[in-house]
Amino acid sequence: MKKNQTKFYNVILPIWLLVIFPFTWIIILPLNFLIDTLVLKLTMKYLKIEKRKEIYKNTIFKTWILGFLADFIGAALLLIAPFCLSERVSDNSTFGIIVDKLSQIMINPFDNIYSIVITIIAVIITAYFIYLFNYKFALKKVFTEGYLEDKDMRKIALSMAVFTAPYVFFLPAIY
Repeated sequence: MKKNQTKFYNVILPIWLLVIFPFTWIIILPLNFLIDTLVLKLTMKYLKIEKRKEIYKNTIFKTWILGFLADFIGAALLLIAPFCLSERVSDNSTFGIIVDKLSQIMINPFDNIYSIVITIIAVIITAYFIYLFNYKFALKKVFTEGYLEDKDMRKIALSMAVFTAPYVFFLPAIY
């Protein structure tokens, strides 16, 4: 890929975000909150945890916000190769060809093996951060107040990580 084409992609993304951003977030914010609520409540019910209402009230907003933070970390991982590396490598080098292939992540992560591997890694890393943030921060207060045992806290954090991981990273933008 030529350097000027790479620069063209760098120009498109901010405009695309500015146009789509307000409408997307109006849907994403409440939908994400609803999914987090559903996963948290169903997991606590499945684990037969008492005082679910108190735990929910003390953790849902932290879980929701920290989930977005984890999603942004994953999204940043997806953008590192196409944006940060494209200006620093030669297009004709092996690494340059791989970086060129990675630029397809934004359009269709299934386009080539490099894009799908990076997307899978980003989803796994994001799920790890969801687990970590829930375990270390969102659920810590209810643990210290005696509402949860450590094993239940770990199970809830794991459930949140598995069921709220950003699988939407796999959706192609070309449709």
